[in-house]
Amino acid sequence: MYYQNKDVPSSQIALYQLSIRQPWQAFSDYNTLTFPLSPASLRSEPSALSSFSNTRGSPLQNGVARIVDTYGLAPPIFTLDGTTGWDRHSADGYILTGLQSAQLLSNFIKEYAMLNQIQIQSGNPNLYALEFYDYFASQFWQVEPIGPVTFRQTNDRPSLTFYRLQLAGICPVRESPYSDADAIATLLSTPANQAVSIMSASISAMTTAYALSGAVTSSVVSSLA
Repeated sequence: MYYQNKDVPSSQIALYQLSIRQPWQAFSDYNTLTFPLSPASLRSEPSALSSFSNTRGSPLQNGVARIVDTYGLAPPIFTLDGTTGWDRHSADGYILTGLQSAQLLSNFIKEYAMLNQIQIQSGNPNLYALEFYDYFASQFWQVEPIGPVTFRQTNDRPSLTFYRLQLAGICPVRESPYSDADAIATLLSTPANQAVSIMSASISAMTTAYALSGAVTSSVVSSLA
């Protein structure tokens, strides 16, 4: 008798978000960005913090004894690679193109850095927090961007903007931050004309925070007009 593996589709939504949390009001939501397309690659790398040293050992140890100090498992480093595509997306009500979504992601990271710089320069020790939500794997972490935040385009696929960013996990956050998964699930099953009317108000409010970006704000406003 022969057995064959059968693919079973997942019933969960591959929904990923970044959220800036205010340092007051028990870290209330300041701004949340939903990735319009799932990352092409999402890598989670926790580090095992262990060190060892070799010392003189017995003949049964071939003359060498290894001493290991184990400290535990560090929070993961998340690496996200992907593209925002080129067309409009159902995740934001068909408002933003792929290029505008990439610009919005770039401005979102810059906004987080700018908010904390303002806090630091004003002598305020209470900083904004950045949180990463992976609803597919049910991982919710406070994170901090590390290393280069890369956006690139290639001549063989000029209409696509690719991104790569690394997020260092700080500590887990509450088990289910929001009920956005249900809201997005409803949106994905909504016809395009209805989705626009549902999401336009929230997208308009979200992009207002990026008045300094110019290109994204003007294009988004013209799309909503």
